[in-house]
Amino acid sequence: MRPLPIPALLIALCMTSPIAQAEPLQYNRVSLNESARTEVDNDLLVVVLSAQAEGHDAAAPADEVNRLMDWAVSLSRSHPEVKLQTLGYQTHAIYNKDKIRGWRVSQSLRLESRDNRLLGDLVAKLQSQLHVQSLGYEVSDEQRRGHLDELTAAAIARFQARAKHITESLGRTGFRLVNLQINDSRNHPMPLARGMMMEAAKADFSVAPATIEAGTQEMTVSVSGEIELSEN
Repeated sequence: MRPLPIPALLIALCMTSPIAQAEPLQYNRVSLNESARTEVDNDLLVVVLSAQAEGHDAAAPADEVNRLMDWAVSLSRSHPEVKLQTLGYQTHAIYNKDKIRGWRVSQSLRLESRDNRLLGDLVAKLQSQLHVQSLGYEVSDEQRRGHLDELTAAAIARFQARAKHITESLGRTGFRLVNLQINDSRNHPMPLARGMMMEAAKADFSVAPATIEAGTQEMTVSVSGEIELSEN
C-alpha cells in the first residue's frame, strides 16, 4: 500500500480527531426570562442651557460666548448644592450661496441638583442671558442603586420559581442553570416645558421659576437565561 503524503495524512488525522468532530447537540434545554419592576421617585433635576452668538468673524462671537459662560459658571458655583459641567463648545460657519457670511459660536452648560426650588431660581436668573435646551427629572445614581439589589433579588426569585414550575410540568426531577444574564433599565431625563421656557426667556429677562413636579418613573431589572432539565 502506497503511503499517504504528509499533507494528506494530516488532513485524514484532523478529520478523525475529536476536535474536528461537531459538538453534540444539546437537548432538554429551556430558555426563559423574568423581571421585577417598581416606581421610583425622580429626585434629580437636570437642566441644560446654552450660550450662542453670531458675528462676521469668529473672534467676536467667541468672546461673547466665553464671557456669558464665565458669568453663568461663576453664578452656578455660588450654590454648592448644584453640580455643573460645561459641554460642547462649537464654532460653525454661516453660509449664504456657498459663501461664508459669518460665524456662529455656542456652548452648553449642564446643571443638576436635588433641590428643585434652588435650581429653578438659578435657571430663572441664567435665562436672562442663556437659553434652556432641556429641563427634566431623572433618578439619581444613589436612588437607583438603593432599589437595584432588591429588584435583582426579586427577579432572580421569579426566574427560579418559573424554572422549577417548568421542570415539574415536564415531569423532570430537577434542572441545572446553564447561563444567566441580568439587565437593569437606565433612566433618561424627562423633558418638561422646553419650548415655553425658551420663548419666555426671549420675551422677558425677568423670568419666574418654572413650576415643575418630579413625579416617578419605572425601574426594571430583567433576568434571562437557559436551564437544562434532568434526563429522568
